[in-house]
Amino acid sequence: MKRIVAALLAAVIALSDLAVAAAAADPPAAGNAREAPVPFPVVALPSAPHRSHTTAWLALGGGAALLTTSFLVHERANRTYDVYLASNDPDEIGDLFDRTTNLDRLSGAALIAGEVLLATGVYLRFLRTPHDPRLSLDLAPGRCAATWRF
Repeated sequence: MKRIVAALLAAVIALSDLAVAAAAADPPAAGNAREAPVPFPVVALPSAPHRSHTTAWLALGGGAALLTTSFLVHERANRTYDVYLASNDPDEIGDLFDRTTNLDRLSGAALIAGEVLLATGVYLRFLRTPHDPRLSLDLAPGRCAATWRF
Protein backbone atom coordinates (compact mmCIF):
# COMPACT_ATOMS: atom_id res chain seq x y z
CA MET A 1 0.00 0.00 0.00
CA LYS A 2 2.80 2.40 0.88
CA ARG A 3 4.51 1.68 -2.44
CA ILE A 4 1.38 2.54 -4.39
CA VAL A 5 0.91 5.83 -2.54
CA ALA A 6 4.58 6.71 -3.06
CA ALA A 7 4.31 5.93 -6.77
CA LEU A 8 1.18 8.08 -7.12
CA LEU A 9 2.85 11.01 -5.31
CA ALA A 10 5.91 10.73 -7.54
CA ALA A 11 3.69 10.74 -10.64
CA VAL A 12 1.78 13.83 -9.46
CA ILE A 13 5.00 15.71 -8.75
CA ALA A 14 6.49 14.76 -12.12
CA LEU A 15 3.33 15.76 -14.01
CA SER A 16 3.05 19.08 -12.19
CA ASP A 17 6.66 19.90 -13.10
CA LEU A 18 5.90 19.05 -16.74
CA ALA A 19 2.79 21.24 -16.71
CA VAL A 20 4.73 24.20 -15.31
CA ALA A 21 7.48 23.77 -17.91
CA ALA A 22 4.93 23.53 -20.75
CA ALA A 23 3.12 26.66 -19.57
CA ALA A 24 6.35 28.57 -19.46
CA ALA A 25 7.32 27.43 -22.98
CA ASP A 26 3.99 28.43 -24.61
CA PRO A 27 3.90 31.99 -25.95
CA PRO A 28 1.17 34.05 -24.30
CA ALA A 29 -2.05 34.61 -26.20
CA ALA A 30 -2.85 38.10 -27.46
CA GLY A 31 -5.36 38.80 -24.70
CA ASN A 32 -3.31 37.11 -21.97
CA ALA A 33 -0.08 39.05 -22.35
CA ARG A 34 1.80 39.59 -19.11
CA GLU A 35 4.08 42.47 -18.44
CA ALA A 36 7.65 41.79 -17.47
CA PRO A 37 8.14 41.93 -13.70
CA VAL A 38 9.60 45.17 -12.43
CA PRO A 39 12.25 44.77 -9.75
CA PHE A 40 11.76 46.51 -6.44
CA PRO A 41 13.53 49.85 -6.17
CA VAL A 42 16.65 49.87 -4.05
CA VAL A 43 16.15 52.09 -1.04
CA ALA A 44 19.31 53.26 0.67
CA LEU A 45 19.14 53.06 4.45
CA PRO A 46 20.53 56.03 6.32
CA SER A 47 23.78 55.18 8.04
CA ALA A 48 24.16 55.86 11.71
CA PRO A 49 26.31 58.92 12.39
CA HIS A 50 29.78 58.08 13.67
CA ARG A 51 30.24 59.07 17.28
CA SER A 52 33.62 59.84 18.71
CA HIS A 53 34.64 57.68 21.65
CA THR A 54 37.50 59.92 22.74
CA THR A 55 35.95 60.70 26.11
CA ALA A 56 35.39 57.02 26.82
CA TRP A 57 38.95 56.08 25.89
CA LEU A 58 40.34 58.94 27.99
CA ALA A 59 38.27 57.79 30.96
CA LEU A 60 39.45 54.18 30.53
CA GLY A 61 43.09 55.26 30.21
CA GLY A 62 42.85 57.63 33.17
CA GLY A 63 41.22 54.94 35.28
CA ALA A 64 43.94 52.44 34.44
CA ALA A 65 46.62 55.02 35.23
CA LEU A 66 45.03 55.88 38.57
CA LEU A 67 44.71 52.21 39.51
CA THR A 68 48.39 51.63 38.73
CA THR A 69 49.34 54.75 40.68
CA SER A 70 47.29 53.61 43.67
CA PHE A 71 49.23 50.33 43.86
CA LEU A 72 52.56 52.14 43.58
CA VAL A 73 51.61 54.66 46.29
CA HIS A 74 50.35 51.83 48.50
CA GLU A 75 53.70 50.07 48.17
CA ARG A 76 55.49 53.32 49.08
CA ALA A 77 53.22 53.70 52.14
CA ASN A 78 54.11 50.15 53.22
CA ARG A 79 57.83 50.89 52.93
CA THR A 80 57.43 54.13 54.89
CA TYR A 81 55.52 52.21 57.58
CA ASP A 82 58.36 49.65 57.81
CA VAL A 83 60.82 52.51 58.33
CA TYR A 84 58.45 53.94 60.97
CA LEU A 85 58.46 50.62 62.83
CA ALA A 86 62.25 50.43 62.77
CA SER A 87 62.82 54.07 63.86
CA ASN A 88 63.83 55.07 67.38
CA ASP A 89 63.84 58.87 67.03
CA PRO A 90 60.59 60.38 68.46
CA ASP A 91 60.57 63.34 66.02
CA GLU A 92 61.14 61.04 63.05
CA ILE A 93 58.47 58.60 64.26
CA GLY A 94 55.77 61.31 64.13
CA ASP A 95 56.82 62.46 60.65
CA LEU A 96 56.99 58.91 59.31
CA PHE A 97 53.58 58.05 60.76
CA ASP A 98 52.03 61.18 59.23
CA ARG A 99 53.66 60.45 55.85
CA THR A 100 52.45 56.84 56.00
CA THR A 101 48.90 57.96 56.79
CA ASN A 102 48.90 60.52 53.96
CA LEU A 103 50.26 58.01 51.44
CA ASP A 104 47.68 55.44 52.51
CA ARG A 105 44.83 57.92 52.09
CA LEU A 106 46.21 59.04 48.72
CA SER A 107 46.41 55.41 47.63
CA GLY A 108 42.79 54.79 48.62
CA ALA A 109 41.58 57.94 46.87
CA ALA A 110 43.47 57.02 43.68
CA LEU A 111 42.02 53.50 43.81
CA ILE A 112 38.43 54.75 44.15
CA ALA A 113 38.87 57.45 41.49
CA GLY A 114 40.42 54.91 39.12
CA GLU A 115 37.53 52.50 39.58
CA VAL A 116 35.01 55.28 38.99
CA LEU A 117 36.82 56.35 35.81
CA LEU A 118 36.99 52.77 34.56
CA ALA A 119 33.27 52.27 35.18
CA THR A 120 32.51 55.59 33.45
CA GLY A 121 34.66 54.64 30.48
CA VAL A 122 32.95 51.26 30.11
CA TYR A 123 29.55 52.94 30.30
CA LEU A 124 30.43 55.62 27.76
CA ARG A 125 32.06 53.23 25.31
CA PHE A 126 29.92 50.10 25.47
CA LEU A 127 26.62 50.67 27.30
CA ARG A 128 25.33 54.12 26.41
CA THR A 129 22.93 54.32 23.49
CA PRO A 130 23.00 57.26 21.08
CA HIS A 131 20.82 60.16 22.10
CA ASP A 132 17.94 60.83 19.72
CA PRO A 133 16.21 64.12 20.28
CA ARG A 134 12.54 63.72 21.07
CA LEU A 135 11.70 67.14 19.68
CA SER A 136 13.14 68.29 16.39
CA LEU A 137 12.48 71.35 14.31
CA ASP A 138 13.22 71.68 10.59
CA LEU A 139 13.23 75.20 9.22
CA ALA A 140 13.66 75.79 5.49
CA PRO A 141 12.60 78.52 3.11
CA GLY A 142 8.89 78.19 2.56
CA ARG A 143 8.30 75.46 5.16
CA CYS A 144 8.54 74.61 8.81
CA ALA A 145 8.28 71.13 10.30
CA ALA A 146 8.27 70.00 13.89
CA THR A 147 8.28 66.43 15.18
CA TRP A 148 7.74 65.16 18.68
CA ARG A 149 8.37 61.49 19.42
CA PHE A 150 7.25 59.80 22.59
